[in-house]
Amino acid sequence: MNSSRYSEEDFNAFLRELIDTNRLSDSKEEGIAKLVIDKGFESLSDKQKYVFKEAISHYVYDECKRCGIEIPWCEMSAAEDNGGLCSWCQQLSSHDD
Repeated sequence: MNSSRYSEEDFNAFLRELIDTNRLSDSKEEGIAKLVIDKGFESLSDKQKYVFKEAISHYVYDECKRCGIEIPWCEMSAAEDNGGLCSWCQQLSSHDD
């Protein structure tokens, strides 16, 4: 995942969703995510950046597995639930049945 995406407008909402749904494994990861929301990814130390990237890597898809487009942060949770597909491809695949 390109860390430049961490400054996109809807990234903080994605992090807030991870926090609110208790998806981060411990208080350290949650604290770092809150720091990113408050001060931005670039404010982190190298060690914090590593922990942060590892913590969210399970929930992030770089691109749709079907069409290859970049998945927006607002669709990331849905992509996790539907096997890495963007919302459009998920709709298309639901009609394939």
